[in-house]
This record gives sequence, structure tokens and C-alpha cells, in this order.
Amino acid sequence: MKLFNNFKLLSSFYQKVFFVGLVLVTALSGCTTTEDTVEPVAELPIKKKVLFNQRTDGGKNSVTVIEETQGNKRILRVVLQRGGLQSNLIHPIDSPNFVIAVPLQDATSKRLSLKTANFEQSLKLDIDQLLSRYLSPERFNVSVIINWDKKLLQEVQLKNMPLETDASKVEANNVNEDGDDEISESAKRNHELKEALKSVQVGVLLDNTLPETQELFLMKLIPAQEFYNADRGDTVSVERTSFPKPFSDSIAPYEEQIVRRKLIELLMKYVAKTDFVVNVKFSLIESDENTKNKAPSSSNIKMAINLLLDETVLPAVDTFLKEAIPLAINFDKKRGDTLLIIRKDFPERSDSSISPEQRSALKDYRIKILEAFQTGDYVAGLEWAAKGLKVAVKRSDKIFILKMKGSLHFLLEEKEEALEMWEHVQLLDPKDEEVRQMLENLE
Repeated sequence: MKLFNNFKLLSSFYQKVFFVGLVLVTALSGCTTTEDTVEPVAELPIKKKVLFNQRTDGGKNSVTVIEETQGNKRILRVVLQRGGLQSNLIHPIDSPNFVIAVPLQDATSKRLSLKTANFEQSLKLDIDQLLSRYLSPERFNVSVIINWDKKLLQEVQLKNMPLETDASKVEANNVNEDGDDEISESAKRNHELKEALKSVQVGVLLDNTLPETQELFLMKLIPAQEFYNADRGDTVSVERTSFPKPFSDSIAPYEEQIVRRKLIELLMKYVAKTDFVVNVKFSLIESDENTKNKAPSSSNIKMAINLLLDETVLPAVDTFLKEAIPLAINFDKKRGDTLLIIRKDFPERSDSSISPEQRSALKDYRIKILEAFQTGDYVAGLEWAAKGLKVAVKRSDKIFILKMKGSLHFLLEEKEEALEMWEHVQLLDPKDEEVRQMLENLE
């Protein structure tokens, strides 16, 4: 009975072992079948793109930048070769904005530095020319500071500065086969340099003599230019200082030259150039409580005009000039401008200072004045006398023409004009008996 029970237990054990083994065999056979049905994954192709390639010395020296893409994986391969030495650098690209800085040769970097400096200087010259339309050049100074984007500058350097390029050839314009001029390398580079600008700082130094209205005008003029972009941070600043006096002891030599030229043009129409001397002097308006509280004026300088006339010039010219000069220039008595006319006996000029043309013209005028007097063409005689006064240099010639003018006016029954001429001649030559008698008869 005992043996029977032991045998029964053994039979049950072997049955369980057999069942477990059968299950394992089935499972293993199922796994083997699954592995046989899975196909191997195909390797993704590698796409290559050459971003940059430079060679020199027949390929002995080269720099090549290659972008390799495999699915979502991107790498940047930089191949550098220098003679017999070669390096293969691999950089993973983990960002869409990935930037790699490649060391460049010193000569190339220096060349680009010169280009950026020239670009900055060119912008300064453009602003100088702009301000020169409205201000005298010796009374302002412009400085330009450009803040560059270093990474963008490196890109410009890589694109436009090949290792083998000659600097003298970079500036030359290329001509295509059709004969049309292509955009110069310099123009292309300047356009790309503009893209690398971070901001432009313009500083203007103004002379204290300029009015505040000029300063306000510049603060509107410069930002209106094409290069200026307030959104990127461009700025304009204006400072004041006392400028040195480059041409004379005047504070405004440029304005003096302009006013003096206008006055000479006016005087030459009515007075011989040898019969006048004109001087213009500018000075600062003295500030007080009243001027400080006033709004910005058109100018904070005043002028003094001194006009020296020869005694032979008719007195009526003085009255005329006192009215004509303020109309010809920006003359303002309220600002403190003054006009002073002084009469002096100019020294007699020597015969050697008179050209043969002047002598011939004066002789011709004297003859025509006498002919008009004798023939009764008194109006023409006055015209010839006016021309003769502009040519006459010697005092005796001027007195003769003035006497004839008085006689012609008298014959035309213009007694007031005749009286003015003869009285003026009497002042110039009190010993002239003929003029004294004519004045007595006229009275």
C-alpha cells in the first residue's frame, strides 16, 4: 500500500514536469517564429551641403564647412587643411540658431576692420555735407560711432574675403558678357555691412554763437535721414562749446564773408571800387535777464558795419545806402546791428596804377560828355558822366565830371541836382572860381 502511494506521487510529478516542458517548448517555438518575421530597419541616408569652401595655393590650403543631415540629426563638419596637415572637426547642431565661429587669418581680419572704419568715415562725411548746407563748416563738428553685431560681421567676412583675394581687385567693378556693369564688390559689402549694424550714435558739437533754433533743427534733420533707425537704438546728441577762431579774431568769420560779399555787390553798382572800403564785424549779444527769458531768437550775434567812402562820392549816396543796406542783408537794429558811414579823403593813386584800358575809357567818356553838352543831348551826357565816375581814379578827373554833371542838370532845369553837384565840387576844391560863380548865379 505504501509503495503504491509512492508510485502515484511520482507519476503525478512527472506529469507536471512534462506539462511545464510542453508549455516552454510551445512558448519558445512561438518566439522563434516572431523573430523570423521582423525585417531589418533601413539606415537613413546622409545629406551633405557645402556651406563654405575656400582654397588657395592650388588647394594646399583650404577651409571647407559641410552640413550633414541624417533624419533629425545634424552635424557641422569643418575640414581644415594647411599644407600637409589636415583636421576634421565635427560639431553637433542642437539649435536652429547654431552659429560657429571659424578663426580667420590676421590679414583678412585687418582688411575687414579697414572696411568698417571706411564705412563709418563715409557716414560721417555724408553728415558733414548735410550740415554744411545750413551751417558754416568751422562752427560744428560731427562724430559717428557705430555698434556692430560681431557675429554678423564674421559672416560678412567669410562671404566676401576669400583667402586668395587681392584687396586692390575687391574694389574693381566686374563687367558681364552682356556688357552691363555688375554691382561692385564694395557696394555688395557695404549693403551687408548695413545689415550688421546694431546702432548708430551721432554726436554734434556746436559753437555757442549759433542760435538755439539751429540746434532744434539738427535734432529733427539727422533722424530724418535714410541711415537713421530709431527702433534699433540710433541716437543723436548735441553739445555746445566755444570754438576757436580759425580765420580771424571774429567769432563768425563765415557770416562776415557772406555779408561783406553782399555789401560789395551792392556798392559796386553805385560807387567805384576804388572809392570805398567796407568792414563787417560780429560779436556776441550780451546776455541779461531779459534775453535769458526770451524764446530762441534767429541769432545770438550782432554785426557792426563800417563803411569808408571817398569824399568825392556824392552825399546822396550816404542816404541811399542807409536805406539799401538793411534791405540787402539781415540787418536788425533791435538786435544791436549798427551801420556807420565815414568820409575820408582817399590818397591819390599814381599814374602807374591805372591801366591803359582805364585811361582810354576815361578819355573817351570825357569826349562824349563834351559832345553831348555841345549838341544839346543833355540826357545822354548824364549817362556818360555816370559811367565816367566809375572809371575815374584821379581826383581832378572826378571833379571835372562832377562839374559837367551839374551843368547838364542845370540845362535840363533840374536846379536842385545842379546845386548838389556844384556844392559838392566846392567842398572838394574851394578855390574853383568857376563853380563859385555858377552857385552865385543859381542862387
